[in-house]
Amino acid sequence: MFKKQYILTNKNISTPKNWLTSNFGDFELFVDSELNYTEYEIPTKKVALLGYVFHAIDNLLEEKLIERIVTLNHEEILDEVDLWCGHFILFVKTDSFRIYNDACASFKIFYGEKECYKAIGSDPKVLTHFLKFEEDKDSEKKKFYSSDFFKNDRTKIGHDTRFENMYQLVANHFLQVENLKSVRSFPRKGRIEISQREAGKKLIRLFQNIIFQIDKRYTIYTSITAGFDSRLLVSATHKIAKRISYYTFKLPNEKESFIDYTIPRKIAKELDLNYSFIYINNMENSEKERIEATFDFPKFRPFQQYQNLFPEKEKPNILLVGFVCEVAKNYLERVKVENGKDVVRAVHLPDNKYLNKYYQKWLKKNRRAIEKNGYELLDFIHWEQDITNFAGQNTFYANHCVNLFSVFNCREVLEIMLAVSPSERDGKSPRFFKYLIKKMWPELLNYPFNPSYREKIILFMKKIKVYPFYKYLQIKFHKNGVVK
Repeated sequence: MFKKQYILTNKNISTPKNWLTSNFGDFELFVDSELNYTEYEIPTKKVALLGYVFHAIDNLLEEKLIERIVTLNHEEILDEVDLWCGHFILFVKTDSFRIYNDACASFKIFYGEKECYKAIGSDPKVLTHFLKFEEDKDSEKKKFYSSDFFKNDRTKIGHDTRFENMYQLVANHFLQVENLKSVRSFPRKGRIEISQREAGKKLIRLFQNIIFQIDKRYTIYTSITAGFDSRLLVSATHKIAKRISYYTFKLPNEKESFIDYTIPRKIAKELDLNYSFIYINNMENSEKERIEATFDFPKFRPFQQYQNLFPEKEKPNILLVGFVCEVAKNYLERVKVENGKDVVRAVHLPDNKYLNKYYQKWLKKNRRAIEKNGYELLDFIHWEQDITNFAGQNTFYANHCVNLFSVFNCREVLEIMLAVSPSERDGKSPRFFKYLIKKMWPELLNYPFNPSYREKIILFMKKIKVYPFYKYLQIKFHKNGVVK
């Protein structure tokens, strides 16, 4: 139970015998021994790291990185962590106690207070097990979390949970432990637009350094689909392609003629890649029950498809995926959102009073901090809702089966990508992504990208400049269902 999970609390609790413990003043950290854990302490500061990190610039292992953290103040730590790529949580205890995590919040942090005790852990199920949190009694909130929509979709909502006084730390925030306050940490400065060429020069150097470090420590398996995200990832591996195994998962009930299957096979054959086409089986109900005993309303697909299906070699395996870079693809388009209901429809959620209220508060709290720094509001809504609770959450679940993360899960990388003109990184035809692919592995541009009929219609609507108005009407008048 609670494999590869953790809890930090000021309550005296009894955890499984194989868990590690470490003291942080009034708090005790309990960590399953299967997690990667690194710690460093001097008389005035204690630092601990869960997970794994690859520095975007420096070639340093986790032990050396946290030794560096000890020498930095809070603002310097924020700058340093922006350069970290990986799947991690960083605990820093000085006079204060703060917790930081990766760019898409993939290593989960849930926190709350119950009967004067504070607890921070990897899943609501862990916190409710040890501190007996109760479901929130708000009637509108209960309607949403008990709805068929949520039970089927299982995507969490922003920083909220279905429990009273329990929240999640989302992307671009750190946590002050003493008062359990989530504080925005990005953006901290204004966006400065740069050219594709300048951004490409910076990014290619970062990608190659990150992948070089991964290659030294792991046996790499890289995902290929027909999408832009995957193609960009594959292009970044060009220099060491002969040492990489590429793969595509074939999900049950999907035809092998599906474009996400035929194009990767064609790429692999013509570029002579070491490639596997892997059939994923349906999940047994008994396995679903085992997973639900450990996690609160988990998504099953990551457990289903990210089993460690590859043989272990001299170095441990790691799977690279194209998640997260869609932060820089205008994913929610460029539509003005005026209220909570607009946001709900923009992120493709059903109309619901609880959701409307939640996003109305989100706009009031976050709009100014994002827009005054020159960023697009919808990019951050997507980052802190969908990326945190879909890509990030799926990465967390997958890591219970195998090491898996995205080389784009680095705030420095995303900041550079967002600095390019939005017109160059449109989600349906991101010219900037094509530019990067051309620079790193031009032959990959010889193959189509998700060439569906719907994509072609959207591109045509954009060409004749009617798509923005269509999206505006969609947000104002089209419902993605209703949860009453």
